[in-house]
Amino acid sequence: MKIDEIQCIKELRNGSYQAFTQIYEAYADRLYSFVLKQLKNRSLTQDIVQDTFLRLWDNRNQLNSFGNLQAFIFTIAKHQVIDYFRKQVNELQFEDFMEYCENQATDVSPEDILLYDEFLQQLQQSKKVLSQREHEIYELSREKHIPIKQIAEQLGLSEQTVKNYLTSALKILRSEMMKYNILFIFFL
Repeated sequence: MKIDEIQCIKELRNGSYQAFTQIYEAYADRLYSFVLKQLKNRSLTQDIVQDTFLRLWDNRNQLNSFGNLQAFIFTIAKHQVIDYFRKQVNELQFEDFMEYCENQATDVSPEDILLYDEFLQQLQQSKKVLSQREHEIYELSREKHIPIKQIAEQLGLSEQTVKNYLTSALKILRSEMMKYNILFIFFL
């Protein structure tokens, strides 16, 4: 759906729900595809797309009539996806990637998508290095957000043992991801 971006931005800044609806209809499907490609989770993708448009509405006064609306929307989504993965990998260090994304222009370029895909692939590859128990505990703690105490009860282990496995998993992942960060610098 093609829209008159300049007019929609002006109307949106004035609080027009109709303009907001037009923008949503014009970009929601593309945004959904972009986010789904990163997350591979339909429910989470729907949440992020919805939250992206909510943030667009909340920040509508920051829109510039001469700016690129699509870039603005996709940048909001990109930061939401990054925030999601920051929570997922929690203590893993990928500041180089974050800094790169934040220093780039607001356009979501194909290179950004490729680099982000590579990062996600490296994270998945790094998780394969973990032992079965480390992998299981990492996923329960960091991906499913289950508390240590509950994991210990579920697996029949002491809380300290669960903490030890989790610490070990994080050290291994941190080490594996640092290899990626070093390689990532050469792509800049």
